[in-house]
Amino acid sequence: MLVLIQDLVNNMKELELIFIKPDAMKRKLAGKIIDRFEQQEGFVIKRMQMGRITQEIANVLYEDTPAQIEGMGKKTYESMAKMGVAGKIESMFGTENYAEIGKQLNAFNRKYATSTEVIALILEGENAVTRSRQLIGKTDPALADKGTIRGDWGVDSITKANMEMRACENLVHASDTDTAARDVAIFEKLFFAKK
Repeated sequence: MLVLIQDLVNNMKELELIFIKPDAMKRKLAGKIIDRFEQQEGFVIKRMQMGRITQEIANVLYEDTPAQIEGMGKKTYESMAKMGVAGKIESMFGTENYAEIGKQLNAFNRKYATSTEVIALILEGENAVTRSRQLIGKTDPALADKGTIRGDWGVDSITKANMEMRACENLVHASDTDTAARDVAIFEKLFFAKK
């Protein structure tokens, strides 16, 4: 009976891939961020390694799927509208089409993710995907709540990054529910296996 209960508990645990992005590495925040995952949320770190993300991995993480690019373009448009600069979008991106904006943003993200070494972690815990994303905070550090990683240490904004035509420096990448299993698998194969 005890073994059966333990199996049920283990089956409720999820794996989540996160990586500490170049801006957090440069600002020497990696230890503080890892501590938040372990101490604040009680995640178990199943794998952790420093290395450089390859173009192959970046192409999977920031894949130009319709949902991905449409969502990024829409989020960017909405963020810039909140800041009162939506009128500049067409001159910056050459379009107001969400998908076309998203393609450009994905290119920025791929370039940024591969620019320096990062620390990748596979976390384990109950509802790991949802809880890790809550701990990290909103994508736009300027809108992230205090008490989240991006809300406490973020210094960039989507609007500022867009105005400078670059990726938003938001400290941490986290997989979402739809991509966590895929992302864990690709990092196991192409990142962690290299050392």
